[in-house]
Amino acid sequence: MDLQKLIKQAQDLISLPEIYYRAQELLDDPSSDAATLARVIETDTGLSVRLLRMANSPFYSPSGRIDRISYAVTLLGNSALRDLILSTVILRAFKNISTRLVDLTSFWHHSLYCGLAARQLSKLKGVLHGERMLVAGVVHDVGQLLLYQMQPELAKQALMQAAETDDGMYRAEQEVFGFTHCDVGAALLESWNLPAGLREMVAFHHEPARAGQHSLDAALLHIGNFVANRIEPGRQIPECLPVIDPMAWEITGLTEEVLEPVINTANDQFLEALDMLMPGKTAGRR
Repeated sequence: MDLQKLIKQAQDLISLPEIYYRAQELLDDPSSDAATLARVIETDTGLSVRLLRMANSPFYSPSGRIDRISYAVTLLGNSALRDLILSTVILRAFKNISTRLVDLTSFWHHSLYCGLAARQLSKLKGVLHGERMLVAGVVHDVGQLLLYQMQPELAKQALMQAAETDDGMYRAEQEVFGFTHCDVGAALLESWNLPAGLREMVAFHHEPARAGQHSLDAALLHIGNFVANRIEPGRQIPECLPVIDPMAWEITGLTEEVLEPVINTANDQFLEALDMLMPGKTAGRR
């Protein structure tokens, strides 16, 4: 199995929409203004709705009276806008992926919960622009979706071989494919020209010590994944035991005492975040 060939096939299957690149150009242009960016965003109804929902959330506007995209753009700022747009278009890009090997609702719930937990952990560490951790959570396992979709028989073999631990599937993929879902996800993000920090987090969320200058972010995502696997597993390995790499504690300087408050905060934020990024997916949840 050749990783680059798989990514080329994946590019034919999924891609980021033009609006993402148009918005990024404007966000990178210091001469651009909120009105110009708002006009671009307004061409995409789904993105506009998510932007207004985010702007009207208690975090940004306790009064909840934001009804103009241009005002929402100004209120959120460039960093949060980048992350919201990226999360939205990635979720849309994978909308038509189908597989019998995983329940997609559980998969995305796990991914979102992982991002919420990682974002909260980043706040405890005083990491700037922690919203990018939410994006990292959303995308950290997308390589698995591609393997399930494009190589279902080999993916099924990996599932059968996987040990019942957090990194069981990761290790089994290396044996079966010669690479892992982390490698696939990072390579896909690179093909889309997404930020190096995001790619490194995805590539090394099971082995954060290998992430070099991005090891802190990767370690926060690793712990966030552990939290999500306790609360929103989203995986096919039965009775899987969540395990944290001891290096993640060493890199972050955090301890297990942070887990309970992180879980409580993620629980409080989950439904709101789910409704913002995946409208209509909150039915049946409390």
